[in-house]
Amino acid sequence: MKDMKRAMRRHHTARLKHARGQHWGRDIRHEPKQLGKVVDTPTPCSCWMCGNPRRYFNELTLQERRGIDREKSCRE
Repeated sequence: MKDMKRAMRRHHTARLKHARGQHWGRDIRHEPKQLGKVVDTPTPCSCWMCGNPRRYFNELTLQERRGIDREKSCRE
């Protein structure tokens, strides 16, 4: 059976480019450099609004809170 890693990687890159054509509040479908950038880094910066809440507010992320809630419900 043929290894499909490269094909899958290309497929996902094309899918993300199509999905993020209207990213960061503007149309970047015809800007190949910007389109490639949003595929690799969907967040334009790491300021306090875009970044990790643990870093700026000492809060748990949503995924971490869900995990803790799941553990608590299993123990009860």
